[in-house]
Amino acid sequence: MQINKLELSSLSKELRLILAIIKIDNVSDYLKENSELLDDIDWKEFIYLAKHHRVYPIIYEKVSTKGIINIPKVVIDTLNHLYSRNTVNMLTLTAELTTVTQTLKNNNIPSLVLKGPVLADYLYGDVSKRTSKDIDLLVPHYKIEQSEELLYSLGYQLEFHGPRILNDWKVKLHHLSFFHPTKHIQVEIHMNLNPDMGSEPKFKDLWMRKNTSYIADIPIYFLGNEDLFFHLVTHGAKHAWFRLRWLIDIDKMVTKEFNYTILLNLLNKYEANRSYGQAMILCASLFDTKVKKEFQELISENSDQKKLSQQALYFINRGLIPHSQENSKAFFNEYINYLNTLRTKRQNVLMIMNRMYPSSKDAIALPLPKPLHFLYFPLRPFIWSYRKMKKIQ
Repeated sequence: MQINKLELSSLSKELRLILAIIKIDNVSDYLKENSELLDDIDWKEFIYLAKHHRVYPIIYEKVSTKGIINIPKVVIDTLNHLYSRNTVNMLTLTAELTTVTQTLKNNNIPSLVLKGPVLADYLYGDVSKRTSKDIDLLVPHYKIEQSEELLYSLGYQLEFHGPRILNDWKVKLHHLSFFHPTKHIQVEIHMNLNPDMGSEPKFKDLWMRKNTSYIADIPIYFLGNEDLFFHLVTHGAKHAWFRLRWLIDIDKMVTKEFNYTILLNLLNKYEANRSYGQAMILCASLFDTKVKKEFQELISENSDQKKLSQQALYFINRGLIPHSQENSKAFFNEYINYLNTLRTKRQNVLMIMNRMYPSSKDAIALPLPKPLHFLYFPLRPFIWSYRKMKKIQ
């Protein structure tokens, strides 16, 4: 089946120019045939969007190697500065990734890299061509507290996430975030791939299918192709693809080799078909991604996929972070409506059940002796209402 592409006329001219530059790899003459996209550009907005979408490394590479004319020198210089700074950052993250993963390994803690320099090298062939602000590592649930202690030993500090009177943090959080005050590096230790999206593969299964990266002096492990693709589409979809970088990852990812039986099983078992179809429609529409027949056959005629793709364009075009508290209430409500369409009924039920799990903040609002902690489960709705009424955070 052919993918029905989206209408892009609602996108800003600056964003359409960015898309035109990105898709040069897929349609080499596109910008030459649509040179009017370079007319009347607000270059400050262009730079802002390139930074917001984290695509300035790709933009700079194309601008500096593909002979694109009519771009002001100050814009090229700015892109060059951003590119150079990102290269240093990615090399720094690579070195620290080696230290952290080796420390975990030395203490019998298996870890899988989720994105960062490893993904940049795997998909782009060069760590400088993708941005990353931190190091994301997935570890088994039962190793999370030991991992935390090891990060303390390396000089990292846990960023605030609330009290730990109950074990709710292991249920409600999907990662712990750490910051090194001297190195200014952030490390996130993940317990889950994606929050609020229902069940997901077990760590032992992910570990069995893992890939190996050799960007450092030691082998570094990351998700196997099918699991990586599943993670990328569900992560990007959850965030409404508000950064184009995530969709470029998908554009690169579809060129890899897959076991389509495993991939189809992942999409079906963990209810990711809406996310998958949306990602394919967006990539085909925005980048003219060459979607292989095997991938096209995994796209259903589900109207939700097209609806979600159109909704995502709204967030992509706005150049804002959907879940930010700085946005208007109307914009935030658009994002909530989007998430309700993205999640299946079962996923919404699981999310509500997760919300109903007692919180350590409940234990602060109504202290109970430890033998009576089981009462927080039936009391949760009443304590939650009381906290809201009294504005107890």
